[in-house]
Amino acid sequence: MRTVAALKHATHRHWALAWPLIIANSATPLLGLADAAIAGHLAAPFYLAAVTVGAELFAILFGTFLFLRMGTTGLVAQSEGRGDTHGGLQLLMHALLMAISIGLVLVFFGHWLLEPIVQIIRPASEIDAPLAEYLEIRLLGAPAALCIFAITGWLVGRGRTKISLYLALGINVVNIVLNYTLAIGLEMNSKGIAWGTVISEYLGLIYGVVWLFILVGQRDVWANFRFRSKQLWELVRVNGPLMLRTLALHAVFAGLSISAARIGAIEASAVGIFLVLLATAAYALDGFAYASEIEAGQALGQRNYSRFRDSLWAGALLTLITAACMTLVIAVFGSAIVSALTAHDAVIAEATHRLNAFTLILLALCLSYWLDGVFIGLTRTIDMCVTMWLAASIGWFGMLTWYQHPTLDELFVAFLVFAILRTTLLGARLPMAMRQINVRFSDHHPKVSEPA
Repeated sequence: MRTVAALKHATHRHWALAWPLIIANSATPLLGLADAAIAGHLAAPFYLAAVTVGAELFAILFGTFLFLRMGTTGLVAQSEGRGDTHGGLQLLMHALLMAISIGLVLVFFGHWLLEPIVQIIRPASEIDAPLAEYLEIRLLGAPAALCIFAITGWLVGRGRTKISLYLALGINVVNIVLNYTLAIGLEMNSKGIAWGTVISEYLGLIYGVVWLFILVGQRDVWANFRFRSKQLWELVRVNGPLMLRTLALHAVFAGLSISAARIGAIEASAVGIFLVLLATAAYALDGFAYASEIEAGQALGQRNYSRFRDSLWAGALLTLITAACMTLVIAVFGSAIVSALTAHDAVIAEATHRLNAFTLILLALCLSYWLDGVFIGLTRTIDMCVTMWLAASIGWFGMLTWYQHPTLDELFVAFLVFAILRTTLLGARLPMAMRQINVRFSDHHPKVSEPA
């Protein structure tokens, strides 16, 4: 009875942490749809192409530095579990310092990073000028965008998920209003969308700082705003492997899109729909992953093995239930969803034919999101980095080397093998992590059965 009651309590706590983050994550695709709708009503069609291509490039570029959110969450959650609020605040200050430094580098040198990618894409000549303008303007928002990553990580680490929701929704609503006003109202076209996004990022940063002052107090913020090498090293130690892991993950997804494009336009479009569906599923599953980061990190900080163990079961259970519901939705409404995403019969037929593969890949991947959250909370980021590179090297690039000239079926098989390896390799590290944590708690501090 004690185990059932503890699991029920942990599940309720997990859900309370996760649902605001699920809604906040859902705002991201809605913003993309709004931008596409606004750009689709501009003076010429090449503005839509410039906005969609440019937005995808920045999703990859800024996504490379998402460790500023993930690493901050794990370390702050552990500080929060120890009751060390000042330590978590010091970590945030150093994460902001890192974000500003990286952001300024991107402002001045980011075009050198984006130019090779643009050359690989080789856009049509009429897209060149608006795309270049869009990229140049969006780079100006890099410091604000990366600082928002750090502030969001601090809020999530403290368990303030509702405030994270307010921050995400506020930024996206302002972004949509500004994009429409500048692009259509002032007839600035794709430049208006770029400026609207940059302005909303800086306004979002101001909004996040206001919440920081409200939660902590202006005096404590300035008192902890000083350089400490220990906190900076902690962030570097945790974030370095996370960045390398993200590069491996991006390489797999980019490789899937590029390989499909080499086969044909219909196949590339079908893979595009597959990636949209997978990203949509990830937004929900990431909510439970974030909750797992909070629970694992705070339990570790509290030296509370019972809370850690119960939160593991709760996170896995909610993840599996969500994945099962998504599988059911795809089984019943999959064809209708695909038809809503495209009007081309050949693409509909190809994408619908791949729905079974999508279901298998989703089931293979779902627990990897939960595991990522657990290992981020424990700040065992080297495990995440090594297992991701092994899965990418063996499961994706290894299979492509084996196939040499893969068909679309073989691409999906390679991606499925990657998904299975990503989950199983990281999952295999979990029992060892649990044993080490249990032994450390037993040796140095008596275990407690309830959260402090």
